[in-house]
Amino acid sequence: MHLELTIKQVQALNRLLEQSLRELSHEIAATDNAAYRAALSEYRGCLIEVSGALDQLLAETPGASSPAPEFVRELAHPGD
Repeated sequence: MHLELTIKQVQALNRLLEQSLRELSHEIAATDNAAYRAALSEYRGCLIEVSGALDQLLAETPGASSPAPEFVRELAHPGD
């Protein structure tokens, strides 16, 4: 699959992912339903992968801003 985005669009998408990841973390912590928590955790993992790909793209693009904030990297690599 191929998707073309401008740097501004990538940055906007990354900000949206950051916000969603923050909200998901709170929702995962607040739920008592194990199946729902597992589904949310799987979804969060997918968003972390997308955010990582966007971070890499931004890091490799001259003139692009810095990658996602530290909390996104921590979610992707806990304990690093």
